[in-house]
Amino acid sequence: MDLKVLVFDEINSTNAYLLEKKMLGEDIANTVVMARHQTRGRGMGSNSWNSEPGKNLLFSIALDVPFIRAENQFVISQAVAVAIAESLEMVTNKPIINKGDIKIKWPNDIYFGDKKLAGILIQNSLSGVMMQNTVIGVGININQIVFDEKIPNPISLKIITGEEYDVLSLLYSVSSAIKDYVMRLSDSGWVEKVNDAYINKLYRYGEWAYYEFEGVVKSMIMRGFDKFGRLMLSDAEGRSLVCDVKEVKFVI
Repeated sequence: MDLKVLVFDEINSTNAYLLEKKMLGEDIANTVVMARHQTRGRGMGSNSWNSEPGKNLLFSIALDVPFIRAENQFVISQAVAVAIAESLEMVTNKPIINKGDIKIKWPNDIYFGDKKLAGILIQNSLSGVMMQNTVIGVGININQIVFDEKIPNPISLKIITGEEYDVLSLLYSVSSAIKDYVMRLSDSGWVEKVNDAYINKLYRYGEWAYYEFEGVVKSMIMRGFDKFGRLMLSDAEGRSLVCDVKEVKFVI
């Protein structure tokens, strides 16, 4: 089924728009909502997403995923992150850009070097032990070159390549890739390929780096993640740590 695309000049939140429509009983599957400006854009947890109007790609996509078990829902996050990373690699296919420069910072931020290029907010609905649907919010820095100083480490495609991009064209290519990657998760072989690609692109995977946990900063190595998507780290003494989002902070 083709995607239904709605574009708004301004909206409070693209994720909120789709979730409100769902609460009203509307079928939101395969709907993409893009905003040139969000008045209340959200990031993960209590974070907000700040963007200069019209400069960046801000959208949400709703998909029905009844073939995914609730306990395995992290695979959606993996598929979305890989789809976006690979889409942006094609966009930035220039000699000055190495293919490996675009990484996935656990759990699903998109990084270029040590700077944040895109963020993802996924809100899932369950039906018993299975998934029902997922609303995937995406914010990608495209043409903005000046950011609020409160934002710690932003970067955009224009800063990376020096080029101006057609935001609407990117909407169609990225949203189509997300749908393709997620809807193919009914195939166990595809799930394995997505997992391998996610690990291959995982920022700091297998590297020693500094993290903050319970107010203490220490050097640890990223070992991977468990089936629930929790990050697995080890310190120099071999002690292991398994943590959820917001329990650990990357020191960059």
